[in-house]
Amino acid sequence: MRSDIEKHFAVSGFVMNRERTKLLMVFHKKLNIWVIPGGHLEDNEYPADGAIREIFEETGINATVINSSKFEFNGNEKESSIATPYVMLSEFIPKKGEKPAHVHMDFIFLCMADEESPKKRETEVVDVKWMTWEEVLKSDTFESIKEFARKRVGKNERTQIRNNTIL
Repeated sequence: MRSDIEKHFAVSGFVMNRERTKLLMVFHKKLNIWVIPGGHLEDNEYPADGAIREIFEETGINATVINSSKFEFNGNEKESSIATPYVMLSEFIPKKGEKPAHVHMDFIFLCMADEESPKKRETEVVDVKWMTWEEVLKSDTFESIKEFARKRVGKNERTQIRNNTIL
């Protein structure tokens, strides 16, 4: 990755339904492809809180972050653990009009939500829907999202989650 390019913190979520058979996807107006809900992290915002906010802003869905950390420190007022992303990606965003090219340093969280009907809420989102893993694999989306779907096919009952933490 280039070190001379401007970088922005971004957050997003792999939002699965409770049965872990579908993924929440949004059709992005500018990118013209299906992506997971997400956006820029705001000042003074924890990454997991930003992911939950972005998911709700774009879809109307109330999601819960599944902590991916294998280490939990329930310390004291000076230090404690915060939710750990499932993965972090560096994503190159090309120049568009007056906006210069930049990099999104994306904290991607594993999330769960009830499979209720999503509601398109943001102007940058054209459509929003729950997709089966097979639909994700056939969709026009980023390779990282397809890789996540490939790893999920047939694993619904095998991923152990307790108290919003992957075991």
